[in-house]
Amino acid sequence: MSALTLTLRALPPHSVDLSPLIPDRLAGLNKAAIEHIALGSRGLQVADLFAVSGDDAQQLIIRNSSARLTRIGSGMTQGAIAVEGDCGAYAGLGMRGGRIAVTGNAGPFAGSGMTAGGLEIRGEAGDFLGGALPGDKQGMRGGIIVVRGNAGDRAADRMRRGLILIAGDAGAYCGSRMLAGTILVSGRVGMMPGFALKRGTLLLARQPPELPATFQDSGEHALLFLTLLERELRRESERFGRFLPLENRVRRYCGDLANGGTGEILVFVRRRPSPCHR
Repeated sequence: MSALTLTLRALPPHSVDLSPLIPDRLAGLNKAAIEHIALGSRGLQVADLFAVSGDDAQQLIIRNSSARLTRIGSGMTQGAIAVEGDCGAYAGLGMRGGRIAVTGNAGPFAGSGMTAGGLEIRGEAGDFLGGALPGDKQGMRGGIIVVRGNAGDRAADRMRRGLILIAGDAGAYCGSRMLAGTILVSGRVGMMPGFALKRGTLLLARQPPELPATFQDSGEHALLFLTLLERELRRESERFGRFLPLENRVRRYCGDLANGGTGEILVFVRRRPSPCHR
């Protein structure tokens, strides 16, 4: 069996909802049945946009992907989706298992509401990565999101559980209104990280330019959970190696004191090498 491959023939004139195209729903369907699946409410079918080949629905490949293709992997519970190119908003929305790998950039709200599984974005991520949709009380609720590039504003907004790893920079209000979970940023963060943080941990490689006034400096610490986190990341070094090694000491800021104060921002302390003595 070969991977089920959908090759985009031409750029669609408008955004197209690809949420019906997940391994859960494609399992057991033949090529003709897949080509007749409706996409969105404008009468489009799969065959109108894609050339279909292969037969293994547990390994889905979307080629020549575009930012106009939205909701890729929404609600999936199993299998793997490889997106060759960019994807639009809501990638991995509410996913409950499986893996999505995007070689390009992803639009806003990637991973929103996901409860399990893995989402990897090798390019840039838009605003509200793992964040809550408007009107929702919770964003990401489990699983792992990995971004190799930068992320936009409000990453992990209202995050409830899970792990977000950002190899590049994150925008303003990173970790805003977080309820729990962990986010690690290897680059810089924008203004006001942890705004209205209730619980959870922001791990930052660099000192933020500005912290909310409602965070309290609690000094330097060596925390056991960092050792455990590094051990977990090393188990899949192929995916997470760029985040290693973790510094063994952090400066801890407790907050947001205006919202209960049980969360924390941890900034890695980079030790200068000891001078050589003759």
